[in-house]
Amino acid sequence: MFEIPLAELVLEKLDRNDKTPLQRQLYQIIHDFINSGKLPPDRKLPSSRFLSKEAGISRITVSLVYERLVTEGYLYSREGSGTYVSKVVTPLKQADSVPAMKPWVYSERGARLLLNESSPPQPMGAFIPGIPDVSAFPFHIWRKILAKYYSKKYIHLSGYAESGGYMPLRKAIASYLAVSRSLQCDPDQIIVTFGTLQSLDLCTRLLSDAGQEAYIEDPTYWATASVLEAAGLKVHGMPLDQEGMVLEDEMISANAKFLYVTPSHQYPTGTVMSMQRREKMLALARKHQLWVIEDDYDCEFRNDEQHLPTLQSMDQDHQVIYFRTFSKSMFSGLRLSYMVVPPALAPAMRRAISNLYLPGMLQLQAALAEFIDEGHFYRHIKQMRTVYQERGELFRHELKRVFGRKIKISEGNSGLHLMATFDSLLSFEQFSLCASRHGLIVRQPYYRKATQNGLCMVLGYGGVPTGEIVQGVARLQQVFIEGERGLFFSG
Repeated sequence: MFEIPLAELVLEKLDRNDKTPLQRQLYQIIHDFINSGKLPPDRKLPSSRFLSKEAGISRITVSLVYERLVTEGYLYSREGSGTYVSKVVTPLKQADSVPAMKPWVYSERGARLLLNESSPPQPMGAFIPGIPDVSAFPFHIWRKILAKYYSKKYIHLSGYAESGGYMPLRKAIASYLAVSRSLQCDPDQIIVTFGTLQSLDLCTRLLSDAGQEAYIEDPTYWATASVLEAAGLKVHGMPLDQEGMVLEDEMISANAKFLYVTPSHQYPTGTVMSMQRREKMLALARKHQLWVIEDDYDCEFRNDEQHLPTLQSMDQDHQVIYFRTFSKSMFSGLRLSYMVVPPALAPAMRRAISNLYLPGMLQLQAALAEFIDEGHFYRHIKQMRTVYQERGELFRHELKRVFGRKIKISEGNSGLHLMATFDSLLSFEQFSLCASRHGLIVRQPYYRKATQNGLCMVLGYGGVPTGEIVQGVARLQQVFIEGERGLFFSG
């Protein structure tokens, strides 16, 4: 039927014992076939139904892979005819004198990194988690301050940043932390970075060696594990209970190096780590000489009655490294974050960030320092805290009203997202495909181990206008209706 027996080629490459999801494996297999020339331009692919049957993969998985490759330009569709390899994607021709490149040139860590989950395909919308409402940000003020520092008067800010970041910004951050989190630190302890993931990458490079171990929460933010594994660390996902991460003395190996936690608002479950559990984590870190990374990613927008001290403020052994970001409080594309490191570690961390990344963007850092010092940052936070609380309460109310007993929602009323588990026969892949047709972007929690039952999703409401939440939940309901109807008829 097909000149290239795609199903047979897929079966040769597919590894069902691999922990990598079949969807990601199938995508990489077809992607490599196209780039290697095994699937030349204008070659028709088998239908999703045929490939699903022959390769023993669910049809929804095949459809999702085809849709992604069409979006990326590797494939194109002809209505009523089928799916074909795009003309613009052709294998590179090698000169006769140049040896052919090996078909797989990535490291083992690199291959895992490329197959991991990635950021959503669009920057905002319902219901992408972790996205703030950029429409409410005072861009007119920000633009005016930024323009000031990009003038010739401040041309001295056009070079590389001093190690650790622009000192006036570090002073502004230290003052803000003292008021907002009762966290006392010297500006020299603050290291300005370009995103929390760069903060984590810097810590792994300076403080660990390949083969050492890290303990993270399960579930967690998908990119956390990616960065740790890319550094060659062995990552252990630890379960959660109502008090936070479950970690016992006997679980920690002699090769352990990092403990990564989000104690004040666990991502994505929303659990708040109890005081007793915080003390236990610090005691374990002391005994096993672990670096504790405390990610306080959305502390500005917490509305829970329980206000517990940060691990950093409780730390008597100088083993806690505190992470914060401006991406949630201002806008995602800002890509400015910072760490508060123990005093003895600060000189080495400043030198390491300079040696590795040669950071710059001093004009941006100067503008942010003035934005904080003049009170614009705090006023924006105060306004948005009320907005997000209202949206979170409305979103929870509508989800419970519409889905009733078919939904279980994570506790708390803080941050920009919630986690919901639905009583449904639909898989996440099936639901995600239906949701995309309704303009909805949904993410599933990143579990190291499959422990949850039902259809589980992380739903963000921060970037959804309050007036669109009711309609958005109605669209979610429609996705379930269409998805389960399709499942019934296909069965």
